[in-house]
Amino acid sequence: MKKLSLAEASAILIGTQIGAGVLGLPYALKDTGLLGIIIVIATGLLTLLTALFVLDLAAHSDGTLSKIAEAYLGKIGGYLMFLSISVLSYGALIAYIAGSGDILSSLFGINEKTGALIFWFVMSLIVFLGLKASGEAELLLNFLLLGALTLAIALVMPKADVSNLTKIDYSAITKGIGVAVFAYVSHMVVPEMLKGLGDVKKTTKAVLIGYLVPMVFYAFFVLAFVGTFGSKTPELATSALEQLYGRLGSVLGLILPLAAISTSYIGIGLAQMDNMKEIFGIKRSHAWLLTVIPPLLVYFAGLNSFVNALWMAGTFGGLLYAGILPTVMYIKAKKIHRKLHLPIPHSFVYLSGLVFFLVFIYSILSV
Repeated sequence: MKKLSLAEASAILIGTQIGAGVLGLPYALKDTGLLGIIIVIATGLLTLLTALFVLDLAAHSDGTLSKIAEAYLGKIGGYLMFLSISVLSYGALIAYIAGSGDILSSLFGINEKTGALIFWFVMSLIVFLGLKASGEAELLLNFLLLGALTLAIALVMPKADVSNLTKIDYSAITKGIGVAVFAYVSHMVVPEMLKGLGDVKKTTKAVLIGYLVPMVFYAFFVLAFVGTFGSKTPELATSALEQLYGRLGSVLGLILPLAAISTSYIGIGLAQMDNMKEIFGIKRSHAWLLTVIPPLLVYFAGLNSFVNALWMAGTFGGLLYAGILPTVMYIKAKKIHRKLHLPIPHSFVYLSGLVFFLVFIYSILSV
């Protein structure tokens, strides 16, 4: 396997995180005012903590996250992790294919399904080429993505109104946390990063960079859009750019989500391909086909309600696989291994588990 550089490994993690989630964050937090910024940062720190759990677990047990879960929680734990990741991955990939069709159609005037097929082919090819090619593509796409995010923030921030940030609806907080958790979900790529870097210390640096960079951008993105539009923040935040800046805003509002879903497609597709390969013991090419073909078929079948169901299930899957299961696994690992690479205090471990569990229960009750 070709090794990754620190920049490439960090780019894979950043790219996997900054997907559709970031674009929906301002809408989810539009009624929380300045408290929304605290939610973004607190959720980022909690998911960073569980990502470090995953890294430590991966250093002691080879394989994908599903295999690591099996090592600590038995066959049932392994299958539960696999199912959580798969539901999340397929839901996200279907949504990205559908979103790309709309974006490319608006940008170039082509048929939506043709645009979706072009996007699917290019991104799936990058996934097939493997970890090194994906890292290089993510690095390039991240420059475009972070540049577009910076420009969007810079254009909107001067128009922010402090009064929009002082109005707080406390009933909107828990829903906002759920969306924020989803915006940080990327734990399945951490074992891949460790494989590519081959060193726990280097991978720890990559995980820290990979979480802190999105955290900063998320915080400023929410501050800019909620500060400017308040309770009128649109569901897709960047769509508001057109009403402020006309054609320039419209193009930027399309390029940003396209870059975001491209980077996420690569990271999620790569992790799910390895997940399939390891769980079913099949060839890499077969695992790739099982990863990229079903989302395309679902999209062309036009099963919109199915997509929505998968997306909702993906949110639950994210809370389970990125929050609850890693915490339970880490607690068990602390009892088995005398010395872990990252000795995290028990209080932090239990706190993260409690928060994720409460959000998970609230999400179920809110359906």
